[in-house]
Amino acid sequence: MASIIDLRSEDPEHTFLTPQELADMLQTIPLSRLGAWRRNGEGPKYLKWGRTVVYKLSDIDAWLQESTHHSTSDRLPGSRRSR
Repeated sequence: MASIIDLRSEDPEHTFLTPQELADMLQTIPLSRLGAWRRNGEGPKYLKWGRTVVYKLSDIDAWLQESTHHSTSDRLPGSRRSR
C-alpha cells in the first residue's frame, strides 16, 4: 500500500510535501520553524491526517506569492507591527 505522502502529481493541487521536504526545498527555513509557524498560525497552510502533517504544493506557492515584497516598506502578511 502506498503512503499518502508518496503521492506525486503534475498538478500542484494533488502534490504534497512533508515538513522535512518543505524545509529542504526552502533551505533557509529550519524544520523547527515550520513547527513553530503551525503552532502560531503562520507560514503556509497545511493539512493534517491523523498525526501526519503535509503541505499542498499549491498552498506553498500561494504563501510564497503573498510573502513576495516590492520594497522594504511593504507590510508583512499577518504582521503585528503597526505602520
